[in-house]
Amino acid sequence: MPAPASPPRILIRADARPELGGGHIMRCLALAAALKTRGAEIAFASAPGSAALVPALSRSGYPCLDAATTGDAPTPENWGGRADAIIIDLYSSTRVDETRLRAIAPVIAVIEDLPDRLHDCDLLVDQGFNPDHTAYARRVPAGTQLLLGPDMAPLRPGFAALRSEALARRAREPGLRRILIAMGLTDLGGISARLVELVRTSLPEIAIDVVLGPQATSLPALQQRAKTDPELSVLVDIDDMAARMMMADLAIGAGGGTALERCVLGLPSIVIVLAENQRPAARAMARAGAVLTIETPETLAATLPGLLQELTGERLVQMSACSAQLCDGGGADRIAEALIAMIGRTT
Repeated sequence: MPAPASPPRILIRADARPELGGGHIMRCLALAAALKTRGAEIAFASAPGSAALVPALSRSGYPCLDAATTGDAPTPENWGGRADAIIIDLYSSTRVDETRLRAIAPVIAVIEDLPDRLHDCDLLVDQGFNPDHTAYARRVPAGTQLLLGPDMAPLRPGFAALRSEALARRAREPGLRRILIAMGLTDLGGISARLVELVRTSLPEIAIDVVLGPQATSLPALQQRAKTDPELSVLVDIDDMAARMMMADLAIGAGGGTALERCVLGLPSIVIVLAENQRPAARAMARAGAVLTIETPETLAATLPGLLQELTGERLVQMSACSAQLCDGGGADRIAEALIAMIGRTT
């Protein structure tokens, strides 16, 4: 009998930084989990400090090596400087970087958000709305496999697992009783504390859950406030985000990957655009009737109270139904299947 094939070794190159947030690492962790269930051996190469900003990376148990530059991709010692595939999720990477990394791995996969860069890759994932294959025609090599659209978003499996239960609860119990505020692990500019103040002023009795990273700017002030506000819960570095979203009637969040997690669970949202690359997705979700948007954090005080007053039970039910149609949560499995198959064809 032939010897069993060795597990494919897949290196994930993704960073977390205070100004960038932890979303790239989080979606790569979701993809890593799907690959691991298919027998892959996983390692991360990330900018120094990434694991401190995203403790879930440390808890994952995957080796995490420091990458000094965008084109740096160190591998675990026992890999002998080689991998079967490299997944790159970096805004700063270039086609030149990807070509150089072919010296380490025969398969290069890229997670992209906007079709505005050139790539040298074999597989490209873009979870953006209104996918257009022709937009990548001149930006990737001929034969590159494209996985496009929100259903390709690499999301943690807990969201799809709770989807049916969450949608049933929202249809059965319409109304605004609990708000989830989740502006990203790094809490850019201390925005979470500002949001709590605005929500509490507009809706004095409502329950508020705030999700933060351990280094979030707002964390000390909100923990102090929670001591005198029994309806305010400050949640640090949680692992049960899907359950928290299922319990909420409305979320206030940014326009990154967590916006699609909310869609899987049919959670109506107010999306605050924190970065220019979030704007197209936020506007697409708004056109679909799934979210209300605030185009810039500078207009929070002027716009958020009015938006909260619009959210009757009937409006929330409508937004939930529209939201659930946008993403089913199975993207990580789809990407993992495609990548494992691609690796198999090269070995």
